Amino acid sequence: MCPTALGRVQTRTFTLILPAILATILSLLTDNAGWIVTIGIFYLMGVALDLTVYQWFIKWQPPWLTFVLAIVEFVILFVLVKILEPGHAPYGTPAEEAIVGSNDWRPIVLYWVSWWLANWTKIVILPLVSLSWIENGGEFRQVGWTVAPEYHSIPIVAQVEPAAAGGLVREFSGVLDDVINVKPARPLTGVHQVPEELRKR
Repeated sequence: MCPTALGRVQTRTFTLILPAILATILSLLTDNAGWIVTIGIFYLMGVALDLTVYQWFIKWQPPWLTFVLAIVEFVILFVLVKILEPGHAPYGTPAEEAIVGSNDWRPIVLYWVSWWLANWTKIVILPLVSLSWIENGGEFRQVGWTVAPEYHSIPIVAQVEPAAAGGLVREFSGVLDDVINVKPARPLTGVHQVPEELRKR
């Protein structure tokens, strides 16, 4: 896939809808905004990477690179969560207490579940929403033909006429009764002379 900058942002926005819904439910159930704020940080971080680093360094994205980028984004997001502390305890352990604490499993699990949901959305749902999504570099847009209307070919419908009408059908069938009555064109060279009986007509 060769995504454009707009395609990357649109795809990331669409694929993070399910993780955002999941994080919203968890935030409401636990009365802790850390879940949904983490998804917000994840989205903003991803858009920043899409418009800066990825746009300039990744021209073609093979499937294996997706997992490599997931690990890179996980490390960056984990550092941001440790610094920004989006939720209150027990959502994450503050950086001053430990580099990786006992409560850090929550943002870690949230990230990998969100990443799995995003990729599942990209592989299963996006091709159903837009058949030309991959060909359009990840963009959602209305695709039309690039041929001007005056160059469109006109459909030809074949219609066989009844045998009584006969003239056109006989011409295409090889039955040429009147071929001897056709006055030949002037020959291009003197090699092929017009027969005498045709010349007199």
